[in-house]
Amino acid sequence: MKQPLISVIIPVYGVEKYISQCLESVINQTYKNLEIIVINDGTKDRSAEIAKKYAAKDSRIKVYDFKNGGVSLARNRGVNLANGEYIAYLDSDDWVDNKFYEVLLKAAMENDADMVKCGFIETDCRSKDIVSFDCDIVELNENNKCFEHYFDGVLWTVPPNALYSKNFARKVSFPLNLRYEDNYSSGAFLYYAKKVISLKYAGYYYRINMDGFSKGVMKRPLDKILAISNLKKDLLALGFVDKNLDWKLSVEFYHFVRGWNDMYRVVAMQKDLYDYVMSNLDARRKLSFWWMGRKQKVKLI
Repeated sequence: MKQPLISVIIPVYGVEKYISQCLESVINQTYKNLEIIVINDGTKDRSAEIAKKYAAKDSRIKVYDFKNGGVSLARNRGVNLANGEYIAYLDSDDWVDNKFYEVLLKAAMENDADMVKCGFIETDCRSKDIVSFDCDIVELNENNKCFEHYFDGVLWTVPPNALYSKNFARKVSFPLNLRYEDNYSSGAFLYYAKKVISLKYAGYYYRINMDGFSKGVMKRPLDKILAISNLKKDLLALGFVDKNLDWKLSVEFYHFVRGWNDMYRVVAMQKDLYDYVMSNLDARRKLSFWWMGRKQKVKLI
């Protein structure tokens, strides 16, 4: 098999307890032609220092230092620095099976695919849960068939359990200053892809770590709605319409209102927004949304 270069992009911030396991899982891959791009996103702990010690021993690792800009900017910077024919994203508190890149690359090359997705193992290092596809499937994005997967669950809405061709990956930028940025990028990937593969193989280890990049306590729940709204707006500008995006937006807004706590509570909303949400919810959620509004005394303005 041809040995194309794979660029593995690893944003780093506040992960000194985990960065060694992450890097060693990449260094010890069965597939060796890797460019390991570590983006130091202005971390304040020893994460970057540890990564640089690995870089001193393995010339495939390059560490780039930047001021803190968030995981989206770090990933975008990594893509711009990448020299590989393929791109992979890896969260710095996670790790991968030692055949991860070999398996995904083989599928990508044999099928000339833009994107290969696989399952993952969710773990807190005491227990684990395997989340996987039922079987291997190769799909052409005819009539936006692949975009339908945007509504099929978490395997399709996170970027690290995948391998991307570089030219394809560069079509999608991660949105800045948003949590839940994957809700935008995953939809954009599925829109632009011409051929997508899903593998039953589960080779990505997703650490349940409440201190990590995407798992931290600063949740900003409205950001998920903003990410999906921006995706819908950008796809509309390209002439693409999918009513399921209205459903997804409405459901997320429903969950936002339902999830009020001591930090926030919805006290008023515009009537046209209320009508939009109500028009896209199923009957059960419509009734629940109406009742929440009355219980919380939400004003329509």
